[in-house]
Amino acid sequence: MAPGAGVLLVALAVAASAGCSSAGQLHDAGKTRPVTVRPSPQQLWPAADVSPLPSASPAGQPSPAPVPGVVADGESIRTVDVPVLLDKDPSVQSEERTALTGCAGCAVRPAQYRDLTGDGREELLTAVVTGGQRAYLHVYTLRERQVLPVLALQVLTGFSADTVGPDLLVHEPTNEVTETNSTYRWNGVRLAFDNRQIRATGPAADVPGCLPTGPAPELRDVGPSAQPTVAPAPGGGSGRGDSGPAAARPSVAAGARPTASPSPVPQAPSASPVRRS
Repeated sequence: MAPGAGVLLVALAVAASAGCSSAGQLHDAGKTRPVTVRPSPQQLWPAADVSPLPSASPAGQPSPAPVPGVVADGESIRTVDVPVLLDKDPSVQSEERTALTGCAGCAVRPAQYRDLTGDGREELLTAVVTGGQRAYLHVYTLRERQVLPVLALQVLTGFSADTVGPDLLVHEPTNEVTETNSTYRWNGVRLAFDNRQIRATGPAADVPGCLPTGPAPELRDVGPSAQPTVAPAPGGGSGRGDSGPAAARPSVAAGARPTASPSPVPQAPSASPVRRS
């Protein structure tokens, strides 16, 4: 046997005795480590019985009063004359009445009709734009030929609105880079505020975290049937009070971070004079 062949056989014997195997083959790695069982939660006391909170119900809300002196000609609210309806509605503000008679920059939006109550009948939607920075959105429904105001909302003049199913969505340009979107939904008595979202607009609309960190807009209403809305810029008028779930607590813009108040800087104590004897 050649010397080189003897060396090769010795190397193969050593590899076999060490338990090596070629790539891709199974081999015995020895005993596995014992499995440690993680502790599970152990309850100290049984869950306490909690009385369910009363659910929000429109039963306690007063029904809107019919607009006096306005009766529909038939079972459709389309027969109601909108300027006459607005003139006789007690919830219409004085600046709206000025807009109805005509002024610079004033307008009455054409009536739109949508089923917002889910009963298969249309509601009437219109808006009055005043000469200032405010507009007023009104929604009316028909009950036994009588016209009932179910929403009176103060909005900014640059607002837009649309409906998604029975929901009313109101969009307001809060400032140059944000838009406030508010949803109103029928609760069995009136159109009630449901939720509000703030969306970034402009060139940075698609950039995450680009919402402003300033204070959230103040909420206003214009009467008993109104729900919270974004107030106009400082210097404008105000409604008669805040209402709705959003007014019960301050609203914070999505992505906003609280700003820490500056803390006083501690001063080093002054050295007491040394008394010499």
